[in-house]
Amino acid sequence: MNNRLKGYAVAFYVIIAVGFVFILFTNPFLVKLYDPYRYHLTTINEFYKGTIGKDRLGHDMWHFVWAVVFKLLGINDIFIWAKIIHVFQFIFAAVIMYYFSKTVLTILLKSPYSKLQGIKSSEGFPPSGNDTNDKFALWSIQIKYLSLFSVLLWFIGNGTFSVHHQQAWIMWYSVTYQGLTIPLFWYCIALTLKIFYEELSHQKLLFFIVQIAIASIIIAKFHPMELLYYLISLPIILLMNMKKVFNAKNKIILLITIAIVFFLMFVTVKYFVNREPTLPKLISSNESIGNIIQKINDSGRTIVRSGLNRYPNSFSEVALFSLIAGVLFRAYYFIKKDKNGILNMHLFNCLLILSFIFFLIPVVPFLAGLAGYMTIKELVYRFFFASPWFVFLPFSLYVIVHDDLIANTLSKNTFYRIIKEKDIEVSKRKLFIDFIAVSIVLLTLFTVLYKNVFPVKRNILNQFSFKTTILNTKSIINSLDKNKVESAR
Repeated sequence: MNNRLKGYAVAFYVIIAVGFVFILFTNPFLVKLYDPYRYHLTTINEFYKGTIGKDRLGHDMWHFVWAVVFKLLGINDIFIWAKIIHVFQFIFAAVIMYYFSKTVLTILLKSPYSKLQGIKSSEGFPPSGNDTNDKFALWSIQIKYLSLFSVLLWFIGNGTFSVHHQQAWIMWYSVTYQGLTIPLFWYCIALTLKIFYEELSHQKLLFFIVQIAIASIIIAKFHPMELLYYLISLPIILLMNMKKVFNAKNKIILLITIAIVFFLMFVTVKYFVNREPTLPKLISSNESIGNIIQKINDSGRTIVRSGLNRYPNSFSEVALFSLIAGVLFRAYYFIKKDKNGILNMHLFNCLLILSFIFFLIPVVPFLAGLAGYMTIKELVYRFFFASPWFVFLPFSLYVIVHDDLIANTLSKNTFYRIIKEKDIEVSKRKLFIDFIAVSIVLLTLFTVLYKNVFPVKRNILNQFSFKTTILNTKSIINSLDKNKVESAR
């Protein structure tokens, strides 16, 4: 590895260290009006003092576990509890989201040498030779940086609004059971994608199945709604891979694996999830199919029109733009084939479908109504949080840098040449001209969209202001100041 690559590697771990220290200095959101303090911490305190018994474990297992932990540690301060839970689940979320992003991007953005050398992008080693090893190392470092970027997008792109506060997802849920179960959901999805898109030994396959089963049981006991996201995602992933399943050499093992996973999901839902959805009751009623559909649609319209779906507060501008970037690049590669073979378009299609499904559920009346009957109308907005939108912008960056056609088109642009790190001398005049050119293009695009695409001015202003994304980011930064996030003392 040459000195430049070593510098990149060192910088990567410096960023990781800085991020870790940043999280340590953040503080949980504790306002008496909201659930982290009003419900979750007080419930932990009741378990700690023994004022409620194990009869509450069906719904409050997460609180009971933390109460036991704090008893073992001998800590009897509710605000110290909040800090410990916040930091632990913040770090846990960051680690799991990095693992998910790195898993997906590694499979999605193949190593340049995997096709020629028969190397799996997530396993094995590059061919011998210093130059080849350096290029492979550069690809590996790029995946790591793109994964970090994906994690950053996830943190600032997911959030929601309640009463007076627009905050990032992590600030709302770092001291709740969802701070644990949402990352576990993404961990299950990452392992599932490995099962379908990587060549695994039987031992590793079994190991992944066991992990998915354990994570599913934890999710079901702590907060079962995230299990519903997985139950929606799993059939889609399976359908997208039916051809591979029936063409696989070890199809019997793979089919048995799928059957076991579905069986575990069924057992988990039947015996661990206490809340029964109202959809089966509606279907089993004497209502006609037309009336059932009408009721679902009416319920969905109420969710969408009344703002119960919390859009765009729960699906920010950067999330929408990342999703649009995914659509644009899929259209681009529909017209232009991936001649270099650097992309796993099958996985990309799967991610794009999952992203759109979980985006559309809260915004399309019938789907929102269906989700409301499966859960609770007030919680339909949370389906936004199961969309893997945050991988598409990192993917776009990679494609822009590596695609030959785009490279030839942009090769005369100074910014692109700097990104590609060619040995060039850049004059200030050239840099200024390129900046003006890019600004004119963006301004023109904005004007066209403003006048022709978006008829409602308020919507276009909201999307281009990035207000929600900025407020999400600001809420995380504000957590460094305890006075800005605590009023419960």
